[in-house]
Amino acid sequence: MAIDGGWITNELLENILLAEDGSKECRYKVVGHKTEAATKKGDNYASEMYRVEIEYAMDGKLYSCTKILKVIPSGEIQRKVMEKNNIFPREIAVYRDILPRIQKLLQSIGDPVKISPTCNYTTDDPKTMLVFDDLKKCGYQMVDRRIGLDLEQTKLVLKKLAKLHACSAIVYQEDTAVMEPVMEGAISTNPNRQDFLIFYKLCARQVVKLVESWKDPSFGEILIKLRNLPNTTIAKGCQVYTRDDSVFNVLNHDDVWISNLMFKYDDKVTLNDVLLLDYQLAYFGSPGVDLNYFLNGSIKEEIREKHWLELIRYYHTILTETLRKLQYSGNSPTLQDIHVEIIRTGFHSVNAVFCLLPLAMMENSENAEMDVFLQESEAGEAFREQIFSNPRYKPILKSALHRFDLLGYFD
Repeated sequence: MAIDGGWITNELLENILLAEDGSKECRYKVVGHKTEAATKKGDNYASEMYRVEIEYAMDGKLYSCTKILKVIPSGEIQRKVMEKNNIFPREIAVYRDILPRIQKLLQSIGDPVKISPTCNYTTDDPKTMLVFDDLKKCGYQMVDRRIGLDLEQTKLVLKKLAKLHACSAIVYQEDTAVMEPVMEGAISTNPNRQDFLIFYKLCARQVVKLVESWKDPSFGEILIKLRNLPNTTIAKGCQVYTRDDSVFNVLNHDDVWISNLMFKYDDKVTLNDVLLLDYQLAYFGSPGVDLNYFLNGSIKEEIREKHWLELIRYYHTILTETLRKLQYSGNSPTLQDIHVEIIRTGFHSVNAVFCLLPLAMMENSENAEMDVFLQESEAGEAFREQIFSNPRYKPILKSALHRFDLLGYFD
């Protein structure tokens, strides 16, 4: 898909190549470039993604490479939210200061796994951005966000999450200051971070309207509780992000969903690897934050229903094995501890089903604009109604409502 990339200049691209090379003197001369959108609408809401094919001359020879530019959104509402919430500085800190230390820890125990791609360059001029190699050139691909992950894909993601979590506990133990940029959660009482919270209220309100439209008496008692949820959802979300320093805490990716994952297959059949992308919401706290959000918002419903306990045990096994190999001196969480944290932060599973799933399951995303979704207008109302009325969403929501009610999340 062609886009307007006029602000992407040869000088900017030369600076990117120079930073990646690490030398002080630029030997690169960009002779041409082509820009296109790196993601489809609906696959990414908190940034704009550009794929840039660069042709450059060096030492008398011509070369080419492809870079991904992750740029602060140009939409006015989105951009202001990103700036006020320090979204990009947070992600830059994770890629620059935390993930390299995590990779070194894994290397120290002979584990060749790579959690996430390397960020090659960051800048605020002409726009705030992070620059990466094009993972598609390395054989990675996105999968259909509308379908949900199968068991094999889910386990591979959990393996990466478990190792990320384990290593981050070591990093925090060695240097608490490095986690300072990620100590505040996405939902908080901070008066400077309230702009985007309307998103959660709007989603809760839309769920109420949807359930009312069913006119199903079996949801009568649940509906009474749901009608108050737009008023309490932020307070409940704040509880999810209230860190308990007496328990095992980790660096949560905090936005693990299908569009933030890229998978690699051998011969287009055998699953080989997955990389986690996008640390804009990264948060140091209970591992229940990541587990609730991922397992309720990104995997096939039948996989979650049939394999829930198996998946939690699998995650815990990888987590504790990694902590043991790294000689973690703190108290490693038991399997029961992990289950307790999942319950304690359980309202984040409501956020996943109410806020993430409708967007992930959206069939036609060509006109998907987060600025429109956040508007208190007829256009915003119509857009939200269109997203939540997806017939594939209804049976999942019905099942989740009964489950969440039995767990007490609406009380």
